[in-house]
Amino acid sequence: MIQIYSPWLSLLLLLVPLYLLWELLQREKRRFRLPFNRFHILRKIAPRKSYWRFLFPTLRALILLVLILAIMRPRWGEDIRDLKNKGVDIVIAMDISGSMLAVDFRPDNRLVAAKKVAKAFIEKRPDDRFGLVGFSEYAITQCPVTFDHKSVLDQLDKLEVNEEASATAIGMGLAKAVARLQNSVAKSKIIILITDGVSNTGEIDPISAAEMAAKLGIKVYPVGVGSTGYVDFPVKDPFFGIRYQKVLIELDMESLDRIAGITGTGKAALASHSKQLTEIMDYIDRLEKTTFQSKVRYLWKEQFPLLLWIAFALLLLEILLRSLVNPMLPE
Repeated sequence: MIQIYSPWLSLLLLLVPLYLLWELLQREKRRFRLPFNRFHILRKIAPRKSYWRFLFPTLRALILLVLILAIMRPRWGEDIRDLKNKGVDIVIAMDISGSMLAVDFRPDNRLVAAKKVAKAFIEKRPDDRFGLVGFSEYAITQCPVTFDHKSVLDQLDKLEVNEEASATAIGMGLAKAVARLQNSVAKSKIIILITDGVSNTGEIDPISAAEMAAKLGIKVYPVGVGSTGYVDFPVKDPFFGIRYQKVLIELDMESLDRIAGITGTGKAALASHSKQLTEIMDYIDRLEKTTFQSKVRYLWKEQFPLLLWIAFALLLLEILLRSLVNPMLPE
């Protein structure tokens, strides 16, 4: 931004039109006071001089204008923002077991729908750190907690269903997410647990993992995805390719509710379609707001030296033009 250090000096700008008016009046007076014996000389040079009639007054007016602007001390400032961030560290623990291929979120399956809303959630929170954990029969860290949202989004895009998995270890996935936040010093630490099944394998059960999270001050938001009852599930047919058949996929909402209760987030959420899943993530976004203080300061750079150089250049130009274009008349 630009700032004028002494704006009250702008009143001096009135001198510029006053000077031009004075020049005009003086020129008119001088026209009628010229000696008659030099009239023939003036006639010879009149065409040449008429072209430059207002050049020198204009130059002097410009010099005066630039000098006034210089003493007003214009400054250009570059703003610097000092942020004190009190952000949130968030780990998304995503179920990638085979049941996530169910297509009750048409035209997408459960995993694709969950990835879309997770991506939108990350993009809305630029001041938070994110991590990503995928789990099926076992849990893996897809991306550690980081401010590099591009890396998190890239890993989220690469997340695929483990079609070979025949069980789901929700407890292991939650425990892995807790481990990623164990050393976090953020104001708030949360885990968004997205699953569509029942925990039926793993060395750590979901309740024990939830108790670990509660002891570390980590809040867990469990989100169950999927329709109740029978849903379309893709099956590979050696003759007809992919076909769909109705299957019943169990969802243990009772355990998810217990996880939410233990970690202080109330009750688990259930999403049976894409819009509902988006609304749940928006609700979590509103609950877990990032707070940060922003202080703006400016680095100022004075511009009056440049204006002085411009005035000096205009003065040299006037002297040069007077000596070359408008030579003094002989007596």
